[in-house]
Amino acid sequence: MFKKTLSIGDSQFHVIDHGQGPPLLLVHGFPLNQSMWKFQISKFAKTHRVICPDLAGFGLSQCDQPRATLQNHAEDLSQILDALNVQERVIFCGLSMGGYIGWEFWKHYPEKISGIVACNTRAANDSPEVARARLISAKSIFKTGTQVLAQQMAPRLIYGKPQELKTSIQSALEQMIESASPESVAAGQVAMSTRHDATSWLPMIDCPTLFVGGQYDQITTAQEMSNNAALIPNAQFVEIQGAGHLTPLEQPESFNTRVLEFLNSTHFRRPQ
Repeated sequence: MFKKTLSIGDSQFHVIDHGQGPPLLLVHGFPLNQSMWKFQISKFAKTHRVICPDLAGFGLSQCDQPRATLQNHAEDLSQILDALNVQERVIFCGLSMGGYIGWEFWKHYPEKISGIVACNTRAANDSPEVARARLISAKSIFKTGTQVLAQQMAPRLIYGKPQELKTSIQSALEQMIESASPESVAAGQVAMSTRHDATSWLPMIDCPTLFVGGQYDQITTAQEMSNNAALIPNAQFVEIQGAGHLTPLEQPESFNTRVLEFLNSTHFRRPQ
């Protein structure tokens, strides 16, 4: 596994670049980092070139200026691919906020994308109530840091059974959240509160698309993801049993099996 630090603009991006084959870009959720993909990176690298960055201000990636919009994060990802000399189209796999960034990436860089894996994410923007709560959270983070957010948010991201598994994952999530830059976490809340409603974009997406949702996800329900999948001509939806909002961490074997079926399908086979 190769870990790289890329200097791009005002930022130092920490990126895992592992494996060979069709490029697969893994984009983490809010306010986490690349370690949320720990059960996927080596597994997927057996058949694909896995590119897994920490977004600006999260994990080990540092930036002078927190990203004000999700489009800014999409721009970063495009520049990371250029810096790695990735000339082939990538399969974009994003979870939650990573999925929101995925819609922006498709909108602005359609020539760089061959497929989408949308994990526990939605196309709609925030309701006024949710957007307002994000702005309140952003102000609180500026004042008190990320520790309170970690304690409040981590339990909501995962399904509660079995308790031993939940406790282990929750501890890891709290560490991820607390390690993020408070300024970037606050900026992330603001960026998500003002994001585009991508629902009208979905019928125009012409690349193979897989939606993956958790049976017990209360943040992005399986029903909402299934409805989104129905709007894309060449899309499918799979539900991961026994999982909440973080399917890759909660049920890695089931998640990996279903995603690999998609990645290795005829959609992406290279000419012999």
